[in-house]
Amino acid sequence: MKNRSVVRAIEILGLISESKDGLSLNEIVEKTDIPKTTAYEILLMLMETRMVHSEEGKVRLYKVGLRSFLIGNRYIQNMDLIQVARPIVEETMQKLNMTVFIAMLDGNQIVYLHKSEPEYVPIYTANISNREDAYCTSLGKAILSGLPESEQRELIGTMRFRQRTVRTIMDGDSLLEDLKETRKRGYSIDDREILDFVKCLGVPLFNHKNRVCAAISTAGLYSEERNIEEEAGILVGAAREISRRLGYEGDYYGS
Repeated sequence: MKNRSVVRAIEILGLISESKDGLSLNEIVEKTDIPKTTAYEILLMLMETRMVHSEEGKVRLYKVGLRSFLIGNRYIQNMDLIQVARPIVEETMQKLNMTVFIAMLDGNQIVYLHKSEPEYVPIYTANISNREDAYCTSLGKAILSGLPESEQRELIGTMRFRQRTVRTIMDGDSLLEDLKETRKRGYSIDDREILDFVKCLGVPLFNHKNRVCAAISTAGLYSEERNIEEEAGILVGAAREISRRLGYEGDYYGS
């Protein structure tokens, strides 16, 4: 039987971790339906163990603590995926002189796990542990393209589409068509779907179970002068090598 207090503590910690600016006690209670007294006692315990810390202001805000960060960082460092991908990501970044990401799917969102960027980058990009909706990112669409259609439809059914730019995909049928095109091409495209001036490419990564497990992407300023085919070829090559080292023996990348 699950310990209710432990489950609630995990729920509160997860909720706080998704908030950039922190959450007040009232916000936590509202989002979790946990009684206020119980929520406060859990927060005290989380602060005592340095999983959460609080900041004073007009309203006391609770944020992820140092210990949570260290645990999460160790998890990422110990993942075979990141250990395998890191040198290939670095090499790809140097070849293209562009920011390169690794991300995994968590529900209907992606979580950025690794990032390699040139010394001078013209745009701000996501940071490690940031989350973003899968339907409007090259990373998300790349991962979704590697899933069976039944799983794609199940995940799409949980998505809430939001208009980010005039190019953002806004319904499930359009996303399914995009995923079919992604599968044919071998790489996904975020063509200014989140920001009007950013275009990204993504390719799925597969593990030893021949199962999609993550994706790799490039992010750069939109320009008609970008050689997308060349960029995609380098990215697909990187994805193929990472997947091979993870034990993948499927045929997603062709010969």
